Amino acid sequence: MNLSKEDLLDIARKYYDSTNKFHFTTETSPETQRLHALWAQWTADMSSWYALRDKLSSELPNHITGETYPTNDGGPRCMVYPPKESIPPTSDWVVVGCVSLLAPVYFVYGVKYEYIDGRLQNPKASFEPPPPSMALPARVLARTIEATFGYSALPREIAETPAPLFAGWLEPPQTTIFHVLFTNDPSNIP
Repeated sequence: MNLSKEDLLDIARKYYDSTNKFHFTTETSPETQRLHALWAQWTADMSSWYALRDKLSSELPNHITGETYPTNDGGPRCMVYPPKESIPPTSDWVVVGCVSLLAPVYFVYGVKYEYIDGRLQNPKASFEPPPPSMALPARVLARTIEATFGYSALPREIAETPAPLFAGWLEPPQTTIFHVLFTNDPSNIP
């Protein structure tokens, strides 16, 4: 990745508000309009995204894959769930890969759940390495994103850098570069 923290913040400023002025009006800020235009452009040609999904399904045939792309986020996310028959009775880990629409970077992280009454509950995002059972899916997801999009992994230390911007209901100092490039709610996955 050749982009510095400052470069990434400069890019994000074009798509996220530096004040909460527009949170309390029906008017859409110019930054949000630009973000929505990026999403419209991306949804008009999702062939690379479909290729990513197909490749993941081929390389991880026993795993369950999912996706989400809320237009208030900085990019789409793809999830790799463990095979249904391997879900443990106490906890579980889902691997999530984010692709930024704002910059040529991606990030892979996990969402840890408790397995209660046959359902995954209490999601919590984690930037820690995945447990051994999900290490292979994490590597496959990262490798597939790189091969499909040509993007570089965003280092965790840069991802966790504070961003003086408003992303969803996050506001400074809670907002980070991760929140503006990828998602303001990393625990929220389908």
